[in-house]
Amino acid sequence: MNAIDTLITLADVRGSLDLRCQFQGDWALDHNQEADGIAPYHIVLAGQCRVELPDGRRITLVAGDILVLPAGTRHLLLSTDERVTPSRPQRVDGGLLPVQRFGNGADLDLLCGRFVHQRQSLLFSSLPDHLVISSQALNPSDPLPALVALLRSEADANQAGARFMVNALTSALFTLVLRAHLEQSPQREGSLALLGDKRLGRAWQAMLEDPAHDWTVEALAELASMSRATFMRAFGKLSGSSPWTLLTHVRMQMAYGLLSRSQSGLSDIAAQVGYQSQAAFSKVFKDTFGMAPGQLRRSLNGNAPELPGSAQASTI
Repeated sequence: MNAIDTLITLADVRGSLDLRCQFQGDWALDHNQEADGIAPYHIVLAGQCRVELPDGRRITLVAGDILVLPAGTRHLLLSTDERVTPSRPQRVDGGLLPVQRFGNGADLDLLCGRFVHQRQSLLFSSLPDHLVISSQALNPSDPLPALVALLRSEADANQAGARFMVNALTSALFTLVLRAHLEQSPQREGSLALLGDKRLGRAWQAMLEDPAHDWTVEALAELASMSRATFMRAFGKLSGSSPWTLLTHVRMQMAYGLLSRSQSGLSDIAAQVGYQSQAAFSKVFKDTFGMAPGQLRRSLNGNAPELPGSAQASTI
């Protein structure tokens, strides 16, 4: 498993395709800030539109573009002509996807959904507040346009198993979007930037492969073929964090996953993520997530997360 695979697995990314939007004329649709752990996306099938972010930045999307908001940032989706007051579109149910409409035609045709991930995910926090992937910038052999076409086909046909199919495809969609983003926009800082550095990347990859190991500066510096001082300075400059901060983040994500998916005792989980003391593990976990490990497990068992594709998920 390579480093990107590990980061995606730790983030526990799941996808859903929730809505088809067909808009005509002058319109505006406001999208509130999402809860931590939800990253909405929009795929432009036909037409074009504008997006305004809270800081005033404006983005134009055209057919073939995919917009992802990793931090769930509030945004305003609007037509390209007259600016109008945001309003609620007409909603039509009946097919696999609810359809939201402004007007009677489809100058703009969108697929809208979300990526659900573990909150405080190291991967998602390493991404910018918005990603725009243009199909025009992709290599001719890139599978992303074909995957979007398959998503559209499955949604339109609404055959047996279509809901399972589109949710499985949207999980793959995230990986292809991430791959395209890293190819089109090389990372200059943060945990993803470490992967692009030949020497520091070896140390970071080793930490991701075995986060429970009792890593030392000497061992990591040796993997990077650097002195201790040079390694710590270069790692901090490129990632913006110390190796121990990132290692703790990885361990806590791993622990969160074990608490939600296994029945292992807290002492076993503590050992699996590199802590000899359950008390020390519990303290770091509470500092990270705001609640003790046992409390989090009880909350997850008592309040199962909303499944992608549910009725509540089908709104924007």
